[in-house]
Formats: sequence, structure tokens, C-alpha cells
Amino acid sequence: YGDLADDLVAKFGALVSVTNRDGDTPLDKSKGGLSTRLHDRAVEAGQDLKKIPYKDQSWLGLKTHRSRDATLSRHKGINVKDLALTQQLSESPSSQTWKGRWQGNEIVAKILVLRECTPRISRDFNEEFPKLRIFSHPNILPVIGCCNAPPDLVVISQFMPFGSLYNVLHQNTNVVVDSVQALKFALDIARGMSYFHNLERFVPNYYLNSYHVMIDEDLSARISMSDAKFGFQDKGKLYHPAWMSPEALQKRQSEINFKAADMWSFAIILWELATRNVPFADLSPMEAGMKIALESLRIQILPGISQ
Repeated sequence: YGDLADDLVAKFGALVSVTNRDGDTPLDKSKGGLSTRLHDRAVEAGQDLKKIPYKDQSWLGLKTHRSRDATLSRHKGINVKDLALTQQLSESPSSQTWKGRWQGNEIVAKILVLRECTPRISRDFNEEFPKLRIFSHPNILPVIGCCNAPPDLVVISQFMPFGSLYNVLHQNTNVVVDSVQALKFALDIARGMSYFHNLERFVPNYYLNSYHVMIDEDLSARISMSDAKFGFQDKGKLYHPAWMSPEALQKRQSEINFKAADMWSFAIILWELATRNVPFADLSPMEAGMKIALESLRIQILPGISQ
């Protein structure tokens, strides 16, 4: 298993400093020269080797990483009556986002806004949400479960105390983002997206931007799967085009190179981290999207920013 462990650290960003229930890290458990090898790989990857305390996440339902698709596609999910929704966090044309509790744990519930929840939409929802639930990586925030109770379709994920990267960068969250922390955010996002792109079952309806990156209590950045759009949602409507590539705005979904489009979006986030500015803040989303797609509108690299 030495080569497998080596690949997990070097290629997929697995953390060597996370402790188990007994306070031991993978380095403590490794035998012979493997511990030294993993230590060196982690240092090369820029990992902080300070021990990360164990957090019981069994309630998230992620203990089994490879879920059975057939079982999940029939799964009706969480009873909506078991959710205690306490505070509305945001509202968009496609959803309402609430903070609440489920089984004594803090969660975020995203209630999809639909004209009508038909039996077909309910079925498609049941088939699509497992793709968002089975991801297992420290820089990906998975969907815990769903409530499929027409007319209510609800996507449930773990509550992140600092909200989105957009909140941290552009709103008053009292989080200091210096150059070191900005680089850490960038590396976390890159590791999460690398894992995401290498999944066998790719999710084409996830659009990377700072609204869709959540910040955990340890200031790690996590790609939010609850922000992926379902196939029946808002076809043809894009709410954050400032982060999107011209290709993604111009072409049909079936013609888009999603990995390349995500690289463009990642570059916009890097610019955002470097400048602390909102891209094209003086334009409405529609204006920004039209100008990016048709008039070659691009962000400006300010003096002093390395290219």
C-alpha cells in the first residue's frame, strides 16, 4: 500500500496531519521508510504538518465512499419534517438557502425554486443527487442528503461558519486574508478541482466561482457540491457570468470543454485573491456576460501583480 499512499499525498492532496480518534496521524501509523517518504511528499506539496484534531463526521453519511448507485437512486432521502430551519441565509432565482439543524448538527438546506415539481423532476432529482453526495476529498464539500417531498426538493450540506470565499473576501467576516492565506485558499481549490475533474462520473453543471467555494472553520477552502445545478434547473440561465470563460458563455453545454472552462474560472479567482476586487463589479451580470462573450471584455492585471 506504500505506492497508493504516496499517490494519495502527491497527486490528490491527501493530508498527512489529520488525526484519528486516538490522536495518531498517517505518519504515526506508517511503518519503516514510508513515514519519511510521506513526510517528504507532504512538505513538497506545501502541507502544514501541524496536527489537525479529529472531527467526528460519521453523521454526514460519508463513511462508505463508494455508494451503491441503485440504492441511492431509490433513496427518498431525509424527511423534511426532521429539519429545523432557523435562519434564511440567502435567496436567488433558483433557490432559498437556510441554516438549520438535523439530528443535532448544524446544516445548510437549499430549497430549490421550481415553477412546478412534476413526477419526472422528482425522479430526476433522485437520480442526480447521489453524484453530489459520494465525493470524498478534504477540499470538496459534499451533499449530505436530500428531501424529496414534492413540491419541496431540498439539498442538504454541512454548515460552514465563514460562508463562501466571496463572503470572506468582499464582506465583513473578520477573517484576515494575507498572501499566505490567499495562497492556501488557491491550493485548496486547485486540489479539490483536480480531484473533481478526475472522477469517473463527471458533473457538468458545476460552475466554479467564489460564491461556490465554502470556507471551513479551519480556514480550508472546499468546493461546494450543493451549488451544482440539476439538469432540470434554470436551463440557459447563468447567474455569475463574470467568472465564466467566453467559451462557456458562447457554446452549447455539449460543446464545452469543462476542464478548460474551470481553469479560466480558477484564474479569475486567483485575480480575486490577489486584488480583493469583485470582477466587473461595475456591470450587471447580464452586461458582464454579454461583453465577455461578444466584446472580448477581460479583467485587468494591475501593476504589481505577477503574471
